[in-house]
Amino acid sequence: MDWVGLPPQYIEAAKQFRKVLLDPPSFEPGSWIGAGRVFHDSIYGEYLLAVRPRERPPKRAYEVRVYTGRDGENFTHRSTITREEISEHLGVKVASVEGTTILRDPYTLQLHLYISVEAEGVWETVLYTSDDPAGPWAPYGYTLRAGEPYDSLEARDPIIDIVDGVYTMLYKAHGTDGKVHTALAVSHDGKHWKKLGVPTIDGNPQPDYYQLTGTIIPGTRGPIAIGLARRYVVDGCGLARHLEAYLIHYDKPMLETLASVQWRPRSPYERKDYPTHGYSTLTHDPDHNRLLLHIEALDPHYTEKPGWRTQVDRWLLYEIPLP
Repeated sequence: MDWVGLPPQYIEAAKQFRKVLLDPPSFEPGSWIGAGRVFHDSIYGEYLLAVRPRERPPKRAYEVRVYTGRDGENFTHRSTITREEISEHLGVKVASVEGTTILRDPYTLQLHLYISVEAEGVWETVLYTSDDPAGPWAPYGYTLRAGEPYDSLEARDPIIDIVDGVYTMLYKAHGTDGKVHTALAVSHDGKHWKKLGVPTIDGNPQPDYYQLTGTIIPGTRGPIAIGLARRYVVDGCGLARHLEAYLIHYDKPMLETLASVQWRPRSPYERKDYPTHGYSTLTHDPDHNRLLLHIEALDPHYTEKPGWRTQVDRWLLYEIPLP
């Protein structure tokens, strides 16, 4: 192998479409599945998947589902947390749920399930914990609150990974100035977060609309975020056309560009103009020497047009063979 570490450009060059992992609840406009996370739980030798299904408004996203599987390709539904249950736990009506992520805490060995919720017009992030993907899930409550000028309306859709014992989070931050950015936060326990603000990109301000999704992995110089980047807004919906990777600098804070390459659809389940909704997650498959890349994609057949109420999204699986 001629490289040290994982060159992000190789992901785009070598990716191969594998299968439709999950279909949306229906194929009516506005029905989605995804906004999730897959990780390989090495303690139990299985893959865990958390996703949110959604139906066309006014119903919107109504629950979070947790699945497990042995090969990263085939999953069994294990548990569900409904929007109504979350409303009861928080004591406030939740209008919708969105980006989720799941991982295992290295100290308690409990599963942490993070869910973005909209209540009273503000998006924030709550946490549930469990010893088993089948549940029961104990509500911790809010773990990431809105409140800073840059995230006063939205503090949600987190991507979270643990590198060198540090919980690192990139999340969607939307302030009253109308700008949407990717913000950075860190934690020692996955419950109490220190916000570090909105990182620059190579020392320059982020675009007025920018949300990086994906996974954070260790690199030779520090943590690296790799995933799809939402840079486009079509009829109220953020969409992605590029796979991007950044070295995370905590102190500045700053995202140092490592790669930015155009996403090329390689399946019949992606539109050519706007192939992805932007949600993505990257997982290492140690048994088959490959990476598994899951994305939320706009289906070209059922989608009327890209947009919050009109598109139909599937959860797709790509694989990247490792040299």
